[in-house]
Amino acid sequence: MRITPISISLTLAFLAACSTAPKAPPVDTTKTTTATTTTTPPPPPPAPAAVDNSQALAAKLRAQVADLNGKSVYFDFDAYVVKSDYDAMLHDQADFLKANATDKLVVQGNTDERGGSEYNLALGQKRAEAVKKALSVLGVSGDRIEATSFGKEKPRATCHDESCWSQNRRVDFAHGLQP
Repeated sequence: MRITPISISLTLAFLAACSTAPKAPPVDTTKTTTATTTTTPPPPPPAPAAVDNSQALAAKLRAQVADLNGKSVYFDFDAYVVKSDYDAMLHDQADFLKANATDKLVVQGNTDERGGSEYNLALGQKRAEAVKKALSVLGVSGDRIEATSFGKEKPRATCHDESCWSQNRRVDFAHGLQP
């Protein structure tokens, strides 16, 4: 027997044809198919990092509100002009309100114990309105700020001299966001 190039080619072709990949198992066509409905699975719970992040943001917001609520604008005797000393504080208040569109602010005017109740209620209201106007000038919508007066009813200090009176002539901030 002679081996020729043609016989080698035919042998290789035969071997290649015999070594094909295994075939897939036959499909059972006797089974009937039924219509199925698909339901959307519930969304997965938030990842722990997202929960921790939202809790951290809430804690930061509570701390900011507590800090801003602890601030006051102080006034001279029988005056309701906001001094330029309070510009930075008012900017902080305005920036917070602009960044938190759902927050509402109550500015609470107070006076010292001297003077009658009606006079002190009016003076406290003028002080609160002056702070409200200053915040409005800084870009806070006036409908987000309520100005109210407590007159001499909420003293911060109770002695009967200038050191206490000066602490009671003020406007306090009360943000609607709860700390």
